Amino acid sequence: MVKAKTKERSGNTGKFHQKKFNDRLGECPPLLCKSFPLLWFATVAFILFGQSINFNYTYLDDQTLILSNLDKLGEISFIKNAFSEDVFHSGPGNGYYYRPVLTLSFIADAMIGRGNFAMFHFSNIVFHLLATFLLFLFFVETGFDRIRSFLFALLFLVHPLVTQAVAWVPGRNDILLAIFILSSFLFWLKFIKTGDNRYLLLHLSLFLIALFTKESAIVLPVMIILYSMAIMRTPLKNYSIAGPAWVIITFIWAVIRYYALGGGSEVPFSAQIFSVVKNLPAVIPFLGKALFPFDLSVFPIIADMKVSIKLGIVATSVLIALVMITKPKQWFFYFFGILWFLIFLVPSFVSVNNQIPKFSEHRIYLSLVGILFFILSCNPVKKTNFSKPIPVTAFAGVAMIFSILTFLHTRHFRDNFIFWQNAVETSPSNAFNYNNLGAMYYLSGDLEKAEPLFRKALQVNPYEPMANSNTGLVCMNTNRPEEAEKLYLEEIRVNPHYDHAYYNLGLLYFNNSRTDEAISKWEKTLEVNPCYADAYKALLFAYKQLHRPGDYTRIEELAQQNGVKPE
Repeated sequence: MVKAKTKERSGNTGKFHQKKFNDRLGECPPLLCKSFPLLWFATVAFILFGQSINFNYTYLDDQTLILSNLDKLGEISFIKNAFSEDVFHSGPGNGYYYRPVLTLSFIADAMIGRGNFAMFHFSNIVFHLLATFLLFLFFVETGFDRIRSFLFALLFLVHPLVTQAVAWVPGRNDILLAIFILSSFLFWLKFIKTGDNRYLLLHLSLFLIALFTKESAIVLPVMIILYSMAIMRTPLKNYSIAGPAWVIITFIWAVIRYYALGGGSEVPFSAQIFSVVKNLPAVIPFLGKALFPFDLSVFPIIADMKVSIKLGIVATSVLIALVMITKPKQWFFYFFGILWFLIFLVPSFVSVNNQIPKFSEHRIYLSLVGILFFILSCNPVKKTNFSKPIPVTAFAGVAMIFSILTFLHTRHFRDNFIFWQNAVETSPSNAFNYNNLGAMYYLSGDLEKAEPLFRKALQVNPYEPMANSNTGLVCMNTNRPEEAEKLYLEEIRVNPHYDHAYYNLGLLYFNNSRTDEAISKWEKTLEVNPCYADAYKALLFAYKQLHRPGDYTRIEELAQQNGVKPE
């Protein structure tokens, strides 16, 4: 009898805990049974985020990932590029972010919506809805009753920290990661509880897709083993197939990624590890925003997250207090939740350049699941009867506050001006934000507003990439050639790999009858970027005017070799 009881509890721990909850709370409310939760999630999701369907580009990556590639994204043949290039299509050896699934989702949107940006926003809402429903199922399968699972999945749906992942189109990658991680985890639980190898195959397939979504998926087997062995008491024989399969799948993905990025990243692995360690203090403000999401920004840096740091210290104290009032035998649930939070968040702290690291809020999307799991496991929540008016009213109040904050924060992603204005207001220590807001005014033709923002960027950080060159553009277009030349040369000094600086300096020289110097800078542009179409066009024009057929032919052949068609 003792053995039978042990076997029952170790093999079906999730169902055991769920039965305890249901015995105490009674039958599941009819409106939370079957697929009704999905209906409620959909209603709330489109009320909160439906406004984003008409939003425009923010010009933070979305113009590079989507707008500049709309013609390619609309072609089915571009699918192979999703797997053979980095996500920015920057050429062999120049990329770091390998995101095939993200590119595939853009291809689908471009084809279905025929290039209409509204389709991309609509898909983000649908993906968030699906991730929320999977989270609800995840909570249920890990032992929480449907009422608690529904309420905390709803809290995730309306949490202000998910706003950027939904309202900013490139943020969908973290939503996609959550979809594949949660569904893969769910199929693993199904496999353990039923022994059906079909569930194992689905789990492994989704794990592979998760890897092709984002590198941090590599830690999923760690979380699965930890949960399965500690909570479900899964026998080692269950890993006889899964273990080698995880290794093989990871190896296949790593090889494909290695060759797609042209032999790996320019950033040494040791430097990546060092940057993660250096940026670890960012865990505190992220934790603060997870529990008290009031210090929000579209593009934050840690220097300007002073409020979030204070809230993070408070949040840490709250979590420690919750652990202390719970029996030690339940501490593993806390450990699992915190580890989930950290293991999916910390890898995003890698800095791939020398700029100030940014800690955009979409990065916490999947990690937020760990915090919710932690809170769900604590005694105050477990002992609260959510079928009574007072607890329901209190929860509704929190959800309403979160919803209002989310609705308002979503509006910061309406267009490029509002986005970068919020970035400047909430992260005034970041020169990058001033430079980009200035660029938005420059592109709209408002040079009077653009120049002070470029100069402010240089005041905050004299080495800010592109800021000197952008200021030089304003000077060149307002008939100040000498000042423009100094700014371009300074840009080249601090940012020697910036192709636009060489090209624009060449234009400045050419327009001031310094043709030989112009040609030199355009040739240098092609040395830095062999695919710079305008540089080919400029050189062909100059060599034709100078009657230098040999050089003209050489540039034509070089353009052909690099697949460039200067028009």
